[in-house]
Amino acid sequence: MKSPRLLALTAIVLTSFNLRTAITALAPLVPEIQTDLAVSATHIGVLGMIPTAMFALAAFVLPRLKRKLSTSQLLLFAMLLTAAGQLIRVVGGANLLTIGSILALFAIGITNALMPLAVREYFPNHIASMSTTYLVSSQLVQASAPMLAVPISLWAAHLGISGWRVSLGSWALLGLAAAVAWIPLLTSRSGTSSNQNLEVNMLPVWKTSVGLGLGFMFGFTSFSTYILMSFLPQMVSDPQLGAILLGWWSILGLPLNILGPWFVSRFRDSYPLLFTAGICFLIGNAGLCLAPMAAPWLWVTLSGLGPLAFPMALTLINFRARSTAGAAALSSFAQGLGYSVACLGPLLTGLLLDATRSFSSVLVLFILATIFVLIGGYFATRAVHVEDLINR
Repeated sequence: MKSPRLLALTAIVLTSFNLRTAITALAPLVPEIQTDLAVSATHIGVLGMIPTAMFALAAFVLPRLKRKLSTSQLLLFAMLLTAAGQLIRVVGGANLLTIGSILALFAIGITNALMPLAVREYFPNHIASMSTTYLVSSQLVQASAPMLAVPISLWAAHLGISGWRVSLGSWALLGLAAAVAWIPLLTSRSGTSSNQNLEVNMLPVWKTSVGLGLGFMFGFTSFSTYILMSFLPQMVSDPQLGAILLGWWSILGLPLNILGPWFVSRFRDSYPLLFTAGICFLIGNAGLCLAPMAAPWLWVTLSGLGPLAFPMALTLINFRARSTAGAAALSSFAQGLGYSVACLGPLLTGLLLDATRSFSSVLVLFILATIFVLIGGYFATRAVHVEDLINR
């Protein structure tokens, strides 16, 4: 194979297109789905909980899978399962919607945990730049999905087809494209050997401040962001405006996905930037909860500039480990713990909305989440390696 790095770059970028579209493409279609399938706000909250629950499960399962299959084999499988799940959830009623979502999002969870490892294996000397590349490309498609969801649905309805089903199911094409991209890499060996046997369970990263700090950064940032990805269009009085605002909120992640890896690689202490972003996040979310129509673009802009902890944590996985095994252990534990916490966000929000019919009560969740992100970030940004902490 003459250009394994070019093929790997193509496969990584195409795979990144699938990391969030299954989630953000759903939110603008919720009113149409509720009308068609007669599902409650709590059921929508459960759907919003599925991504993080599956991401957590996938992260904990990954070490066993990684000992049997290479990174490229796992990513090929994950992309095929993503496409299949996205098709299953649009071919029937509420039960198939839930089952298909579980399958697709479990596969995306495997992909989430593997992406830092793929970067380390294929581009060991360009970790920060490649982390930025796949995070930015993911963010671009994530931002496009909610803005295209309703127009695609209206186009399909005009043709006499169920609009939300065509709109939601069409994103399976991205999974198929990414799966095809991994085929040429199945027999290649990456820069640090994609087939090595990683004894990730031998590294008790849960006993370290870095492991727990990264888990808190992942968990409570995702706790808040998945609330917004599931409910932001409903936080304003105009559903179409809500869909546009969700797209804008997603676009604002682009500078974060550039700044996060850059600051981690350039500065010994990146915590001040993380703290500033956390305060912006809290102010924006407070505005959306208490007075959304007073300044919706301002609130969404502040909120969209807030979740810097996510790209920083993904980059820190490699910077806080001396070895691929250490990075794999950190990725598995931090994302497993983080998404276990995060899955409660949409569920609690759905329960609060059914009980109070108001988003003002959800502000308490955003406040608590921001506090835990800042605590976790303090320990995760310290200049240490997880192997050194374990061997003390």
